[in-house]
Amino acid sequence: MNFDLNAVWSRGMKLVGDNFQLLIIIAGIFLLLPTTAAYLLLPDFQAFADPTADPKIVAERFRELIVPLIGMGGALALFQFAGYGTMIALIGPDRPTVAQALGTGLKIAPSTLVIVILFIVTYLVGAIVIMLPISILSGLAGVPIVALIGFIPVLLFVVWLMARLSMSMPVLVLGGTLNPLTAIKASFRLTRQKQWQIMLFWTVLMIAITVISMLFNLAAGLFAALLSKGTAALLIAGLANGLTGMASGMIICGVAAAMFEQLAGQSPEGLAATFE
Repeated sequence: MNFDLNAVWSRGMKLVGDNFQLLIIIAGIFLLLPTTAAYLLLPDFQAFADPTADPKIVAERFRELIVPLIGMGGALALFQFAGYGTMIALIGPDRPTVAQALGTGLKIAPSTLVIVILFIVTYLVGAIVIMLPISILSGLAGVPIVALIGFIPVLLFVVWLMARLSMSMPVLVLGGTLNPLTAIKASFRLTRQKQWQIMLFWTVLMIAITVISMLFNLAAGLFAALLSKGTAALLIAGLANGLTGMASGMIICGVAAAMFEQLAGQSPEGLAATFE
């Protein structure tokens, strides 16, 4: 397999650049607007928007809002999954119309949610399997630091799992399947040979995106907190989070589509082999 991560990045950025006008509209609708709306509509969201807030107060409010948070989070996730799917469809080789891309994005959203749920379950089971013997060893040895060190393999496991599943959405969108289990199997097949390179690539990219987003959101949050405690502050914080979500979403979709191109190829034979 001829796999070049530099080419993946370059190709991903070219896909984003060539389709920027369409992508920014889709990202604005599916990522910016719902994020901003969540800040404005969820009651007492000011505590979450203010980085200077007392952690105890934030934790207490979170417990009180857990039910609406789960409900809104699920709806928001489905909506944003549709946006990601639409963007990948738009920059894919089939060159669909906007209406066709939107239809694809909406169709793959439930399958993507199933994959995310399966990822969470697998992560929890894997974390228990990894941590249980380490915790027992730590208790027998009387050295608590051993248990803390045990989080390192858990972290490596979850990053590895994310990397192996990273082609699931491109498979759903570009591979012509809506079966989440088929998409997972295909993603594992595609990433098998270059899994460690892919894992390192996604790790570096996500760290960079996270750091930049945190700094931008922190600055916006501090400004919003100083400005007021009302709607204006929530609007600023929501827009800041939405803008970083837009930018990161476009980058991730471009890179994912480019990586799928390299791993699966664009010939009918290459795509067919993905599902064998």
